[in-house]
Amino acid sequence: MHTFVNFANYTFTLPNGTSANTCPAALGFSFAAGTTDGPGTFDFTQNDPDEPGNPMWKVVGGLVKIPSRKQVRCHGRKPILLDVGEQDNPYPWSPNIVDFQMFRVGNLGIIVSAGEATIMAGRRWKAVLAQELEKVGEWKKGEGWVVLGGPANSYTHYITTPEEYDVQRYEGASTLYGPNTLAAYLSLTARYVPYLSKVPPAKPCPPGPPPPINTKKSMSLIPGVVYDSPPLGKRFGDVLKDVNKSSYSAGQTMSAKFVGANPRNNLRQEGTFVAVEKKQNNGTWKRVRDDADWNLVYRWKRTEGLTGQSEVTVEWKADLAGSFRLKYYGDSKSWLGGKITGFEGTSGEFTVT
Repeated sequence: MHTFVNFANYTFTLPNGTSANTCPAALGFSFAAGTTDGPGTFDFTQNDPDEPGNPMWKVVGGLVKIPSRKQVRCHGRKPILLDVGEQDNPYPWSPNIVDFQMFRVGNLGIIVSAGEATIMAGRRWKAVLAQELEKVGEWKKGEGWVVLGGPANSYTHYITTPEEYDVQRYEGASTLYGPNTLAAYLSLTARYVPYLSKVPPAKPCPPGPPPPINTKKSMSLIPGVVYDSPPLGKRFGDVLKDVNKSSYSAGQTMSAKFVGANPRNNLRQEGTFVAVEKKQNNGTWKRVRDDADWNLVYRWKRTEGLTGQSEVTVEWKADLAGSFRLKYYGDSKSWLGGKITGFEGTSGEFTVT
């Protein structure tokens, strides 16, 4: 099962019947102290709950965002250094909408977490899933196993027990959604465990609030591509160095070099930069390998910065027999107007035995 949950204010009922809620994400002072094996700088220290040892850092953190009184109360013993969950300029600094998912394969329960659970938090979480699967009759007591994997799909720092949270070492200060973070995950586990049954509820699992998608507006400190140009007398995709033999044995590596362009012009998501094509009996070509294959390697190199020239090398460690050719797919950016144009490069034919 999979759903999204808004942890900025997820309200639920604790086992003792009282109501509890999570908070918008925030990082505490001891977050900046780092861990024992990777300490931070300045005078931040671990185990710094309630009022921080050096109040000057409250002023520094306030330059980013002064947390509201409600936010301070919600996070309890965590003195807030960075109120990341209430800072959305130019977009949220930390996720408040988090995906929650679980799997079951026979007698194996799987929790997939966007945060790093401490050992004891993980034990409690796994115990709840095991107990809930016993309740719904998927396995008998002691006959199931549960594993917890994370972080996955996002990053929400740490998940600690309430006791660990109150101590406010690095992990507690990095528990984004307040002292009830783990309890919220346990509540969600019990709530959604019926969807792991052999016969799940008739009503589909709710998708939850959609998280923001920032791929089109994310900031980048990498300078953009200015332009591309081929060497004098050449065109994009032309072969600069072809495969050096007409016949290879399986396990050998062949390569071809092409006039290239900057790959950041088109990231070719769900596509490919390079491919291996096999010749069919009727003379047509069929793609048999792309850049998802470990044996097919794409190398881009800038050769002239001022003129925007580059080259691409395609290498393939042959693992098939037949007649083949190497393909390169690129996109160039013109210096006048910045138009991006796709092109292809094709090596000579060779055989693999």
